[in-house]
Amino acid sequence: MTHEEMLEEAAKREEENTPFYRFFAVEYFGTGEGISYWLKICRNYELYDGKDYDMERFKEFIGCDHYFAGIDELTEEEFVVRYANLIPSHITKMLTNRDQPCLDWETHFHVNYS
Repeated sequence: MTHEEMLEEAAKREEENTPFYRFFAVEYFGTGEGISYWLKICRNYELYDGKDYDMERFKEFIGCDHYFAGIDELTEEEFVVRYANLIPSHITKMLTNRDQPCLDWETHFHVNYS
C-alpha cells in the first residue's frame, strides 16, 4: 500500500467514525517509588486472527504484568489533554497533520520523588 493509499484509508475510516490512531496509557504511583507513565500511540488496525497485536506489543514494552490491569485506552482528545506535557511536539504535529499512517510511538517516563 502506498503512502497516498494509506492516507485515503485514514480519511475513509474517520468518515466511518473509526479512529485512525489508538491511544494507550498506564500511570503507576507507588508510595516511595515515584510515578511512572507508559504511553503509546499507534495505528488502529483491526484484530488479526482474533488478537490485538497493538495491545500485546504495548504489554511487551511495559515488560511487567503487574501493570497490565492499569492499561487505559483513551480517546485522542483525552490522551492529548491528559499527557500534553509528555508528548513531544513532533508527535503532536504528526497527529494534527494526519500524515503518518504508520505511526507507532511508545515512551516511558519515571519520576522519583525521594
